[in-house]
Amino acid sequence: MVLTEKPGKPGRPKKEASINSRTMNVYLPTLEMKEEWKAVAKAHNQSFSKFIIERVEESMIQNGEGPRHTRKELIDRNRQMERENEMLRKDLEIKTMAYDVLDRELKNLRSQPFINPAKAGLRKMSVDLVKILRQRKRLDYNELLPTLKIKPTEQDLVSAVNHQIELLTDFGIIKTDTRGWKWIE
Repeated sequence: MVLTEKPGKPGRPKKEASINSRTMNVYLPTLEMKEEWKAVAKAHNQSFSKFIIERVEESMIQNGEGPRHTRKELIDRNRQMERENEMLRKDLEIKTMAYDVLDRELKNLRSQPFINPAKAGLRKMSVDLVKILRQRKRLDYNELLPTLKIKPTEQDLVSAVNHQIELLTDFGIIKTDTRGWKWIE
């Protein structure tokens, strides 16, 4: 390719030579396809060339043929993500254990007034217990502890729940029958 220079501007190629070296012909299967593509380009306020270039670039990126990374870069990136993932997993595990401990401690603290019913004074009912009974309208005996996430081996919590059930029954808020409890409206 021979580039011709404009007079007065040495070293700079003519615009026509530059355009011709970057031009390519594309033969579409039908004239209708060409017209359809032109109409879509016009609807997007783009020149036909710019429209085609953007669509080809988008397609190459979607197919993994866009900006490329070396194998080493991909391996390093993968290792970094694995390390980060492991750190996040350990952090989540620690926070989950801490949450469980705090949740258990909160349940124990809230159950203390019901474990020792001899103490006089105002007692705050378990919001979870009242909410469950009220929403379900009826709750079987075998559903209560699992719903409250209390293990049968946690005697203090089971005792506190039993005392609360007794209080709710005494006040006429729930009714006890052979299957469980029923919320009274």
